[in-house]
Amino acid sequence: MLEAISHFIRQAHDMNPLFQKFFLYLVAFIFLLYICVCIYLFFIQEKSIFPARKIPINQDLGFSLQHEEIFLDTPDGARVHGVMFPVDSARGVVLHFHGNGENVLDLEQDAREFLEIGYTFLAMDYRSYGKSTGKLSEKHLFEDALLFMQFLEKRGWKQSDIIVYGRSIGTGIATQLASVTRPRGLILYSPYYSMRSLVRELLPFLPVGLILQYPLNTAKYLEAVDCPVLILHGEKDHVIPFHNAQKLAKIKGKLVSFADGDHNNLTSYSLFWREIDGFMRSVRH
Repeated sequence: MLEAISHFIRQAHDMNPLFQKFFLYLVAFIFLLYICVCIYLFFIQEKSIFPARKIPINQDLGFSLQHEEIFLDTPDGARVHGVMFPVDSARGVVLHFHGNGENVLDLEQDAREFLEIGYTFLAMDYRSYGKSTGKLSEKHLFEDALLFMQFLEKRGWKQSDIIVYGRSIGTGIATQLASVTRPRGLILYSPYYSMRSLVRELLPFLPVGLILQYPLNTAKYLEAVDCPVLILHGEKDHVIPFHNAQKLAKIKGKLVSFADGDHNNLTSYSLFWREIDGFMRSVRH
């Protein structure tokens, strides 16, 4: 953008004075408009990336499955909420990080699928989502994810008993957690290479490196992951293009693709759950 403006200014020197003045005013207006757009996007990015859905603190979650609500207090005074669905004689536990348009109310069916193969399921809501409170930031996302891992350890689980599972926006959080801990495995459903590269692809005219507060560099975190990785992605994903998963799989992991899969429908495929079941069996101690 700045190079284009510089080019226009150089061209203005070859114009007559009247057009030169008009042209320079036009360039200045375009530049000012560009700055205003950047400032606007800087301030609305959190609501765009994390369109949080709240749940009243006293609301009954209405699950038919046995469950336990978890509230964890953070050092900065936030309270982060999650829901655990237990199973008797569990083979392990799945720690789940949901997509940006979801909260824990959307996850009972996912929990049911994991319970059926013998895994307890724990899902957390990010700050400002569900019944969670506190200021949202990339740093807090990572700290809160680790807090839930530590909660499971206090409940008697070892890190090697835990499968970290992320969907969409949650894949970056899940991968970062797996990079600083030693879980049994990592499952990524519709992941992005990095939030920075994804936004740059969608909005190539923006100085993404300057304004993005949530770079969420999944690829960088994946390099430090020391456990088996399963990547599931639809080839017709219109939100996070399939090539993100392809590039991640070159770093680490088994990629399972769905030819007609979109961003939100992979769980409707029997192949999705067969691959997850096979993955869980392959990493079982």
